[in-house]
Amino acid sequence: MNYLKLYESRNRNVMNSMSNMINRITRPFGFMVQRTDTKSLYEHTMDSALQRCRELHKIIPATIIDVGAAEGKWTLLALNEWAKSNYVLFEPLLEREGDLTELKKKYNNIFIINKGAGSEKKEIEFFVTNDLDGSGMADNGTNANKRKIDLTTIDYEISNLKLKGPYLIKLDTHGFEVPILEGAKETLRETQLLIIECYGFKLGPNTLLFWEMCNHLKDMGFRLIDLVDIYLRKKDGAFWQCDAFFIPDNSTCFTSNTYI
Repeated sequence: MNYLKLYESRNRNVMNSMSNMINRITRPFGFMVQRTDTKSLYEHTMDSALQRCRELHKIIPATIIDVGAAEGKWTLLALNEWAKSNYVLFEPLLEREGDLTELKKKYNNIFIINKGAGSEKKEIEFFVTNDLDGSGMADNGTNANKRKIDLTTIDYEISNLKLKGPYLIKLDTHGFEVPILEGAKETLRETQLLIIECYGFKLGPNTLLFWEMCNHLKDMGFRLIDLVDIYLRKKDGAFWQCDAFFIPDNSTCFTSNTYI
């Protein structure tokens, strides 16, 4: 018998029991105790999910495409797992240029596209919210300011940069996902992983709901493999959004239908 492992297991159980007991007391007051000495590969967080993709599913993209890059926080998470990949960041907001320029100075494998992504190259109306984070192509009723931005396509920019696959594509685009995917048909042929922010409500007339996105990607040859960062609507607890992970439906993990 491995007594060290037995001790560690019992110690972990004691600590978890103490945490659960304390949390039953503190939860009504709006805070909880969380252990900081361990990090599980199976946590429902973005960084753990990216680690799962690399370690368990052996996803090693040569090029990572971040559409809706904002100030680059997601890219920094991805760099922890794939430091040697090339990164292409699409972000049309002028307010984000400073942050992304500083990020590019630190990493020579980052390329910045100061445009939105879509199905074709054109000019389009863009809705800018006060917090910037809610900005997008759809008018979501938040009294956002309107401005014109340039659209390009993933296929065009990847070809122009001469960046090779396999690819990882991440979309944080508030309901404009379908046109972006239409403009990435060639890139999708070599895509190992799609990470898409999906929604429980229509953010615009052409927004796909979460289950509709799953069906849409099924027709494109991708299947759901993970879910993280699930948000509920504050006013009624209804499912609002999540980050959904999709991999090709011919991936080896789908050959087994058992839990263990």
